[in-house]
Amino acid sequence: MLQEKGNRFWRACLLLCVMVAMIVSGTVGCSDKPPVVSYTDITVPDRTAASMEEGNNTDAERIAAVYHDIYDEAVRSDTLDSLATKQRIIARLGENGYVAVDSENQIDMAGAEQVMDFCGAVDDRENDRLTIIVIVDLGFQKYDFETEDGNVKVVREYYQYDRSGCPQNRDTVSYPADLWQYTEEGYLIFEGSYFSDENYVLTLSDAQEHAALRVLPLDERCRELNRKYIRLVGYEQNNIFLTDWNEKDFGDLDFYDIFDRFYPFVYGKSLPYGTDFDAGAETVYQIPEDVFEKVVMAHFHIDREALRRETAYLSEDAAYMYRPRGFYEAEYSDIPYPEVVSYTENEDGTITLIVNAVYPNENTSKSYTHKTVIRPLDENSFQYVSNQMLSPAEDYDTWWHSDRLTEEAQEPQCLFTEAEQEELENAALTAARQAADVYKDIELAGESSFGSNIREFTAEQSREVVALLGSAGYVSVTEDANMENYEKVEEFYAAYEEKRDAEMTIFHVSQDGLIRAITFLYRDSALQTCYVGIGWQEGGTPEIKSTIISDVAEMTLTDKGYLIYAYKDSIPHSDLCQYWRIKPLSDQCRELTAKYVYGLSYVNYNVLVTNWDSTNVEDILMPCMFEDIYRIYTGENLKAENWRIPADIYEKIMTTYFPVSVEQLRGKCGYDEDSGSYEYEMISARPYPPFGEVVDYRQNEDGTITLYVDGVWPDYNSDCAFTNTIVVQPFADGTFRYLSNTIEQKELEIPEVLR
Repeated sequence: MLQEKGNRFWRACLLLCVMVAMIVSGTVGCSDKPPVVSYTDITVPDRTAASMEEGNNTDAERIAAVYHDIYDEAVRSDTLDSLATKQRIIARLGENGYVAVDSENQIDMAGAEQVMDFCGAVDDRENDRLTIIVIVDLGFQKYDFETEDGNVKVVREYYQYDRSGCPQNRDTVSYPADLWQYTEEGYLIFEGSYFSDENYVLTLSDAQEHAALRVLPLDERCRELNRKYIRLVGYEQNNIFLTDWNEKDFGDLDFYDIFDRFYPFVYGKSLPYGTDFDAGAETVYQIPEDVFEKVVMAHFHIDREALRRETAYLSEDAAYMYRPRGFYEAEYSDIPYPEVVSYTENEDGTITLIVNAVYPNENTSKSYTHKTVIRPLDENSFQYVSNQMLSPAEDYDTWWHSDRLTEEAQEPQCLFTEAEQEELENAALTAARQAADVYKDIELAGESSFGSNIREFTAEQSREVVALLGSAGYVSVTEDANMENYEKVEEFYAAYEEKRDAEMTIFHVSQDGLIRAITFLYRDSALQTCYVGIGWQEGGTPEIKSTIISDVAEMTLTDKGYLIYAYKDSIPHSDLCQYWRIKPLSDQCRELTAKYVYGLSYVNYNVLVTNWDSTNVEDILMPCMFEDIYRIYTGENLKAENWRIPADIYEKIMTTYFPVSVEQLRGKCGYDEDSGSYEYEMISARPYPPFGEVVDYRQNEDGTITLYVDGVWPDYNSDCAFTNTIVVQPFADGTFRYLSNTIEQKELEIPEVLR
């Protein structure tokens, strides 16, 4: 049984789901073209024809042709991912005038002077352009930068080679650089945000991109020492380079993590001591002393007695007690990487390395610095002698790192007994079998541990599963559907408020077909959840994918019918609170929400937070609002070409959806007369925003519809933060016009949007 104290596991799940979603969306087939925007052949107002055309691979093919012979040779010799191959490719690109570097910054950049010139243009607020090619194992990334008036716009394309050796675009994103800097260490660092369907489904926010590219060359001896002694271990799940220690005082050095990291090097195979995933099992091994000591002593000069004092040694068994890391000790997936920046060869034969931790995710090329001393023994062996953190502790935070839990901390304060957990798993499987017919013809694609891996599971199928579970008496729900048997939730909450022991299970059917059975248990004045994830095998056989116990900090059931709860340890990159709508909402209100309200923001522009109509509509005109209105109009994400939007498209869409004139738009939304276009202003990500929900409506005699909309803000325990009255005018072609909005403050203050 995997038991979870806190939510490090949930964090890991979320990040893995995001990565899996991106990978799946980016590799669906060799014939897929990139979502590059072109405005040709768009006829407005034909809504179906307004999706933007995809670009071509001309530039990519030209780049690939420069080094196609190197690529072909590497494919034949299976050396495509080798450092030598990448060096040859980068050198060839540099000879042909390109700026090129590898994705791991292990090779000096070709054409670095072009980058320096471009950075100078940014500083001097001059106009300039730059392209950088970043070589990755299966292809390359192409960054196109454009600067004007000190601002930088970024277009990043990712190309993979198909079986015929042709580059195929797998992903294209564009964004303004919210941060752009050239660091003292010689790195170009930039970041920005862009809209991604997959990321928005999982996090309700835009996707973030961080990049750090080394521009200045680095001593090749530094790179060699880094690869040989530091990078092979890195900072993941160990503290060798995160704490002070030496051979006289090993301090807080974790020898169990050392055993994990070095076992494959010593024995030439994967670590065989893994976590037992069986329900109710505690994973504890007794590692024979000769095995454990051989691994540790291969790279650390420590005598046996000292090692045994630092660990849990069982003298009567001549073995070390060992617990593998579990999900409760999971680390953040994106962590710094080490870079040796200088070295000293000492008279005693040791080598002192000065190492910077480069952390693109935090926009720094020196998150912290440490001094590590190594002792080469022969050509293939060495020992670590010491490590010293050179950066003051108050200047850095290794928040992404998890120490192993102590023996006491590994004992979860679990309200569920082992028998109850096993019973819940069996009950979840029994419930899932009620919907087996829906899954009998599924096809699986991928190997995600936390997703269903079902290819093309539909919303209709999700609702069908909910209905089958509901008819069998289970509490069940999915996106955009009423909860079945919600009265059981109300009964549980009444007991919870009266501090009576109670239990209930909610079956949430995810959009990908995974069934999440979440059992709430209130016992001994404490509240926990037992999560059982049910996946499916082909043929319609359910299987348990994971089981996790989590502490709940608080729970609320609102009068309107939202169950809102928060875990004791919040989930980074996710909502502060989890929630379901318990009480039913009419199908008509759901349809009106989907058509007229979904996709509008309360925090990025003024449409919903300002009282307006045709007399003062100019008050809500902000360039960034077009991105959402375009998505409502076309059902597509906006990806502007050269950061401009042709006036005919912009004006047709905006005059359709708002009572505005072309003159008003041109005066307020950044119209450029010379190019006949509007500047694309991307919406920046905003965490934990509220969303609107139509709770009532009125059909008016003139054909308009008045919508009564509640602002739902679960992260602040509110399902009626404010109320909007929105009047819309439907058109025969499926489009419509927002005619007016009024907003009334209720439980929370109305968000203020800065212009």
